[in-house]
Amino acid sequence: MRGLRAAREIDTASEARFQALLPFEPINRARLASLRAERERSQDADRQGVGLYAHRGRRAQIAARRELQRIAAEVNEAPGIQRSARAQLIASAIHAAELQLPDAWLPFVVSR
Repeated sequence: MRGLRAAREIDTASEARFQALLPFEPINRARLASLRAERERSQDADRQGVGLYAHRGRRAQIAARRELQRIAAEVNEAPGIQRSARAQLIASAIHAAELQLPDAWLPFVVSR
């Protein structure tokens, strides 16, 4: 009976309970710095030669996706536009992207 009472009264989401678990282990700042430096060297190596163009392509895909998201957000927030007109404007923006971007990019920029 005492066990049931204690289980009923325990606060499993208390701040003290979570703080007792943190931090899990101290941060090894030297290792973190070396991992960051290694990652930076790896990225620099990937951006040499042909990798430079692949990197630019990825950045262009990201920029195109963000621009389409911005257009969609503006259309959705515009007052006085009916739902069907909004859908048509977004479809027009996607079609414009399809005309300007290589086919290989479309799955990464526009999800249908």
